[in-house]
Amino acid sequence: MPSRTKAQSEAISREAQVFIDKIPRMPCPNILARFLTGPSTVPKIRSRWAKMEDPIEESVIATQHLEFEHTVIAGVHILIINPPIIKLGMQSKVMLNIHGGGFIAATARDRSALLMAGEYGIKVYSVEYTLSPEARYPVARDQCLAVYKELTASFGAENVFGMCTSAGGQIMLSLLALAQRQKLPMMAGLVLYTPAADLSASGDSPITNAGRDVMHPTIVAAIAKKNYIGKHDTKNPLVSPLFADFEAGFPPSVITTGTRDVLLSGSLRLSWKLRDVSSRVELLVADGMWHAYHWEPEMPEAIRTRKEVYRFLDSLI
Repeated sequence: MPSRTKAQSEAISREAQVFIDKIPRMPCPNILARFLTGPSTVPKIRSRWAKMEDPIEESVIATQHLEFEHTVIAGVHILIINPPIIKLGMQSKVMLNIHGGGFIAATARDRSALLMAGEYGIKVYSVEYTLSPEARYPVARDQCLAVYKELTASFGAENVFGMCTSAGGQIMLSLLALAQRQKLPMMAGLVLYTPAADLSASGDSPITNAGRDVMHPTIVAAIAKKNYIGKHDTKNPLVSPLFADFEAGFPPSVITTGTRDVLLSGSLRLSWKLRDVSSRVELLVADGMWHAYHWEPEMPEAIRTRKEVYRFLDSLI
């Protein structure tokens, strides 16, 4: 399992220490990446994901008293997550969510969206995009772009916020790069939770954090390549939007990551890139935290990060 020294432990909560201690060590990741990441393994991965996530999601739903609606926008299934109370100032606004899950797993009912709706008090439109390998790049991106067009047209771009987690970050950033090329209006603000901005695995953290994070970069890269990217070049700016030429007027953005996150380097570099084209960019880096730590409902570091994200959104109203 990933190690932690006494000095490292002193900087994080007891809950975070327990979490790190439970992360299994990945034996022979190169061999696993070769044999256990192809399309035939996806059903088992989805089953394990659901077994892990369903009870946590059900707990959040009950605790936050959330209600759901199902609709279809631009031919894409959408889960609308309704909080019991809409936050003051958010009555006319909506949040577009693109969930994570390595492009192959998870659903629109993910923890990030549930917590955003319940804790912050905004109606969330969460996209049930088609997973891979059933639909490979750029199908999910194009589905989400179609939804983006409809939402901004219906509510007004100034009333639409965006949020995404991990793989959802690749989809969100890619669709916004396309939206700018098509001269579409930009949304009011963007929350990027540990975004997968760089699928080429360049930078420092894929090397230095291998074996320290909840996921191994070799496994993640193999899953994306075999199931989602296929023959597309990982340096293509719409595949790895870290390399995209974003234009002025990009939405104000907040990016979260942790010092153990294998995607830390991509988030850092993305924050610098967006500073050239956005009116405001905030980067929240949590010491000792791992990929997607933000969605742990009761962990102090995750709670603090979400509160900072909510303060960022408040400042945009």
